[in-house]
Amino acid sequence: DYLSDSDAAAAALIDRFVEANRTRFLAPGPTQAALRSEGQHHDLRAIADDLARRHFGGRVEVRITWGRRVQPKRRQRSLQLGTYLPEEHLIRIHPALDQPWVPSFFVEAVVFHEMLHHDMPAVVQNGRRHYHTRAFRTRERSFEYHSAAQAWQKENLWRLLRGG
Repeated sequence: DYLSDSDAAAAALIDRFVEANRTRFLAPGPTQAALRSEGQHHDLRAIADDLARRHFGGRVEVRITWGRRVQPKRRQRSLQLGTYLPEEHLIRIHPALDQPWVPSFFVEAVVFHEMLHHDMPAVVQNGRRHYHTRAFRTRERSFEYHSAAQAWQKENLWRLLRGG
C-alpha cells in the first residue's frame, strides 16, 4: 500500500516497525581510532569542541569524522555536506569541505547543524519523524555565521559539486 498508493497509514505502520526494531538494524559503528577528524585544512574535532563551548554549554558527547571521498556524479545538483547518526553519536562531514578555499565559518556552520541534530533529536508526530522542526530552524539561525554560510553556499555549491 505504501509503495503503490503512498498510503499514510502504511507509512506510519512502517515507521512504528522501524522504531520498535531500530537496534536490530544497526551495524557496529567505526571505532574511535578509525575516525579521521583532522583534515588537511580543517580540524573537525577542534571545531566541534569550540562550538560545544560556545553554543552547547560545554562538552558535547559526539564523535566526528570526515566522510569518504567519492567522485561526484555528472550533473549532480546537490551535496549532503554532513550527516548525523544518532545511534552512533557520530557526525560525518563531506570531505569536499576540507579544502583551503572553503572558509572555516562555513565548515563550522555545517558542524553546528549536525550538532543540533545531536542536541535536538527528531520529534515523532503521527508516527512520522520530523528533524527540522521550527525550534530546530530557529536555533540554527542563532548561529552567528548562519546568514554568511547560507550566502557562501549559494555562491559556491557549484564549485563543491565539481570537486574544487
